[in-house]
Order: sequence, then structure tokens, then C-alpha cells
Amino acid sequence: MTYASKMIKIHDYVYHSYGLVEKLLQLILRYPLLFWGCMLANLVGVVWGGWVWYGPQLAAAPLWAWPFIPDCPAAALYATIAFVALYYGRRWGWFTAFAAFACVKYGLWTLAFWLRHWASVGFVPGLWPMELMLFVAHIGLACEGLLLALRVGPLSLAQRLAICGWFLLSVGVDYGLGHHPPLTLAVPFGFVFGVALMLTVGLSIVLLWPWRGWHNPAPTSRSYSLEG
Repeated sequence: MTYASKMIKIHDYVYHSYGLVEKLLQLILRYPLLFWGCMLANLVGVVWGGWVWYGPQLAAAPLWAWPFIPDCPAAALYATIAFVALYYGRRWGWFTAFAAFACVKYGLWTLAFWLRHWASVGFVPGLWPMELMLFVAHIGLACEGLLLALRVGPLSLAQRLAICGWFLLSVGVDYGLGHHPPLTLAVPFGFVFGVALMLTVGLSIVLLWPWRGWHNPAPTSRSYSLEG
């Protein structure tokens, strides 16, 4: 099998596997109670993460750094706005792509963080329920990013480069200027920096790649979502 044929097979597998994700998105959009329940859960995560997890760090940081600090709460907020826009038939391709990038990047980063923490010290007595809750919640965050990726729609090269540039800049602010998320002693700086950089570069390649069907997204109107 040639390299080109392997790439075509990988491309087709990724493209067709989106069918399952598409069905899940339709399910969420079809039932208002389920949809708004998910949005409420997102907002709880935004408030809890921004206030409890990142609150002390935000209080000590300069205002210009605030957009870069609360990674996961901000991603959940972006996702909430993007999903509500989709629910009401609004097409914000660039913002949907931005939210999807943030959710996948920070969701997977957090999973890697906790897996490394547990591999080093195991579960901390008395804190393991919260640790598991955070782990499961960030699986959901990454999945939200995949759902949003179905509705990105047409993007110009400038828009794609701007999104990639923002997240590359965030790596520099986080790990070059010391505004990265709080770490435990069991998780070294080099590990989380490497994961953040790898995810940013990898997702940038995905965003810039000329996928087949990239410019032909499924309809985004509410009538479509309710009819399925």
C-alpha cells in the first residue's frame, strides 16, 4: 500500500466516523430539555472553574493576561455560546472553529494532566472524587469540541491562521510568561508544556488541512435540528 493510499484510507475513516458524532449532535439539538441541561452544566463549569480553580491566579495576574488564563472554563463558555448560536440557526463559522479548537485542546490537555498525576502518586485520599469528576467533565469538554467541529463551515485561510496563531500565542503566554494552569508536584512543567505544544500544533494542522467536504457542512438551522 502506497503512502497516498494510506492517507486516503485514514482520511475516509475520519470523515465517515463523523456520522456517529453527527447523530449525537442531532440528538442533543432535537430535545430542548437535554440541550439546555447540557448548557447549564457548561455554565456551572465556567463559574466553578473560573472562581475556584483559577480565581487566585486571576487575582494575581495582570488584566492583559486574563484571556489566556482560565483555559477550560473559557473553552466551556465559548462552547456554550457556539451551541446556543447553532440552536437558533446562527452560522458563526470562525467562532465555532475557535470554540472547537479550545474544547479539544484543553479537554485533552487536562486528561493528560490527570493521567500523569495518577501514574505518579495515585489518587489523593479525600480528593479522588473531585479528581474523577474533573476527569470525566473534561472528557465531555473534548467531546463538545468534536461536536462543534461538525458545524465549522467555510473558513478563509486568514481566519484559520488567526485561530492557530491565537492558540500558539497562548502557549507562549502560559509557559513562557508563567501563566499556565496550576500544577501538582507530581506533574512536571516540561510534560504539560510538551502536551500543550503538541496539541496546538496537531490541531493547527487539522484546521489548516484541506479536508474533503470541509466547505460543505450540514445545515445549522433550528428547523433542521428539530426535524433530524
